[in-house]
Amino acid sequence: MTTDRRNALVEELQAARDAFVGAVADVDPDLFTAPGLLGPWSARDLVAHVAFWSDHGADALELAASGRGADFDYDSSQTDAINEEVFAGASTLTPMEAYECEQVAFERIRDALVGLDPSLLDLTLGNGDSVGAVVRYDGPDHYAEHAQHIRAWFTGRTESDDDGGS
Repeated sequence: MTTDRRNALVEELQAARDAFVGAVADVDPDLFTAPGLLGPWSARDLVAHVAFWSDHGADALELAASGRGADFDYDSSQTDAINEEVFAGASTLTPMEAYECEQVAFERIRDALVGLDPSLLDLTLGNGDSVGAVVRYDGPDHYAEHAQHIRAWFTGRTESDDDGGS
């Protein structure tokens, strides 16, 4: 049963990532680095952001698999500060570099999840969250959240353009 649960989580991760990549593909390349998608964030910034959090989830998986899950000490009170650091760093990336970072990070979390002993999904990490919860919030839920942001921004821009820019 736990293998089925892990495999379902892998499928959800892949589907959410596919939807995110599809949403990003709809962004006009000329607007890819333009702020305003989500506050001051651009599509490039969101791609780098998702890459960071996918790596974060992969870190948790690797710690759990190595028997060092207690070392995972992420505290959600750190999220805003981390996101600001990621945002600042993203401004130095080209769109292609952001895409490449996301691809590598996605493959890392997916491969770590595929190779994970399914019983470890319920392991409590050092921050009090289960491995499965960290994968979910850093993986499929996060991809889905930002795919929605991109789609809403893209739809709003398209409707605004259709109305003569009003």
